[in-house]
Amino acid sequence: MIEKLKSVTLAVMICLSLVLSYLLAYSYPQLEPLAQEKYVKADPVGTQAVLEDLLFPDQMVLHLGEQVHTVLYPSTRSFNSILDTVKQRYIEGFRKINTATAVLPVTWDEIRDKQQGVELRFRDGVPFNVLQRVMQIKGELPIDNDVVTRIWIYTKETKDDVRTFFFTDSPGVAYEAIKADFTVKDIEKFVQLGADQTPYTPGPGESYLPTKPLTMPAYKVNFSLMTADQLKRSFFVDPAITRNLTERDGSEIYTDGKRGLQLKNDQHWMAYSDPVAPVETKQPEIRENLLAAIQFVNQHGGWNGQYVVNKVPQRMATTSQSFVFRQYFESLPVINERQENIGFIKIVLQKGVVSSFERSVIVPENRTLSAKDTQIAGGEALGQKLAQYEKRSSVVAIYPAYKPVTDELTLELVPAWAVELRDGSYEFLE
Repeated sequence: MIEKLKSVTLAVMICLSLVLSYLLAYSYPQLEPLAQEKYVKADPVGTQAVLEDLLFPDQMVLHLGEQVHTVLYPSTRSFNSILDTVKQRYIEGFRKINTATAVLPVTWDEIRDKQQGVELRFRDGVPFNVLQRVMQIKGELPIDNDVVTRIWIYTKETKDDVRTFFFTDSPGVAYEAIKADFTVKDIEKFVQLGADQTPYTPGPGESYLPTKPLTMPAYKVNFSLMTADQLKRSFFVDPAITRNLTERDGSEIYTDGKRGLQLKNDQHWMAYSDPVAPVETKQPEIRENLLAAIQFVNQHGGWNGQYVVNKVPQRMATTSQSFVFRQYFESLPVINERQENIGFIKIVLQKGVVSSFERSVIVPENRTLSAKDTQIAGGEALGQKLAQYEKRSSVVAIYPAYKPVTDELTLELVPAWAVELRDGSYEFLE
């Protein structure tokens, strides 16, 4: 009896084994996709931006006639009014000229001093096809890929027509717009907006200096910091597998074996790197890479303040393209003399893929913002500061900027005169 029971049990087990083997061999797992709302997302820290938010002149110089000039800065009412008008006007067709040899009835200095007009200045230049995103530029663009540093719109001496020139970073190279629907009334409106502003006179390089002190707000604001966990979730697909090590200088490094994230906690700074394998493909255009850079910031922490497109790659760059976005607070750029820690975002792309990314992890808490009016030098006092500046011969530009001062909890932004030197570094006139 026992032997029969064993035989039956064995037979049942063999049959069960065959059934399970069949199911294992010929059935498929029932996959249940995870709902998107259940994904683990990086915490949003900053805001999102599009190219149009990050593209505006750093200065407007108004030429009022009779050797009177003034300068407008971003975010002011007059600046915004002129920029809105310029964006609405159509421009089509370009004629390349050599500014040194072009046959004009008067010199450029005479045009500056006698003709009413406005200059929109982009300090480090913007490609034509990028400007096209914010201006009504139609038709074929110049084929030389020149970078536009100034747009100068002025009335002719007879006051019956308006001429529009695009100056570039190539010495002596400019383009005149063949068709542009700016009117004499537009220029008169621009001049009227500058009539009550502080007068400026031409200074070093192509700078303009005020004839009297400028009153500008100094700001103080508390800040928080992007945390290591927030940044890991932002840059790594699976933050749980990252390894962590601490360098001798105190900086922390996180890596998943390919990508690296370095946190310089004492400087409130981070650097991300993702080695890109070289691929034999056509180098993307600057505009295509610029849009990719903006999207990368949107997806990895967002924008911790207002930024402007500051530097675009050299036209001959073939292996990688580097972009710098300069931080602005209200009307002025935030400049750090040491070129580190705060005031800019730098992104390098290779073949359309971000290979390195650097930024500050400071997030200002604007609800704590306080302002106090302060004066920066102008007129004779500014002239004396500049005359005593030992590197005066290396100055390529001088303009007001915010000097950042940080402690553990607060960020102070102090207005001061910044000088840009030939080697690309910055210093403040003390």
